[in-house]
Amino acid sequence: MVSSIIISTAVVVVTITSTMMIMLFPLANAISSPSSSTDEAEALRSTGWWNSTSAHCHWDGVSCNNAGRVTRIALYGSGKELGELSKFEFSSFPSLVELSLSDCGLNGSIPHQIGTLTQLTLLYLSSNNLTGELPLSLANLTQLEVLSFYSNRLRGSILPEIGKMKNLTVLDLGNNNLTGVIPSSFGNLTTLTHFYLDGNQISGFIPPQIEKMKNLKSFYLSYNRLHGSIPPEIGKLKNLNILNLVIK
Repeated sequence: MVSSIIISTAVVVVTITSTMMIMLFPLANAISSPSSSTDEAEALRSTGWWNSTSAHCHWDGVSCNNAGRVTRIALYGSGKELGELSKFEFSSFPSLVELSLSDCGLNGSIPHQIGTLTQLTLLYLSSNNLTGELPLSLANLTQLEVLSFYSNRLRGSILPEIGKMKNLTVLDLGNNNLTGVIPSSFGNLTTLTHFYLDGNQISGFIPPQIEKMKNLKSFYLSYNRLHGSIPPEIGKLKNLNILNLVIK
């Protein structure tokens, strides 16, 4: 049975397939940063992801500031098969604000050193083959606006520390193997507009603290192991356009 629930101006789609279940981090030690852009060039070269003799600021997907420091690495759609993410020396790029490596054939776990990218605002690692748990050092990335790990093989609990990322507008953890509950600390993500947790093994209830997400427009929880009723606090989310649940 498919039914629609109207919350203010929002349409909530709830798909019920059978009975009752809703299917819907110590920090890494910082490593000293490089002394020059030459060190950054060498760190890029050591990954084996580029094969060029030109200046590194002109390599595919690499952007630098006026001082020659790398600020952006965006290889999405490049067709590259990058392999182990651990080949990337995160601590060598203190000025990096964007790391976009979605659909790049990455594997292995997410290294704790990712927490050294304290200026990062955009982090896209979607549609790869990453495994292991979310590193606790992600808590250092307090400037993040977009965090997307969609469609990997990540496991373990969702980090409550993500609730400290006060600038997040998009959080996409969908289509992984994450377990545990939705942290109540996520109520602190008041700038969040899009939240994707579908396709995991999340259990427990939808926390009432969700009502604090005043800017939330879409909330995907399908194909999990949540149970209980839809909390009435969701009705206070006046900007919500989509609440997607599949109940088994």
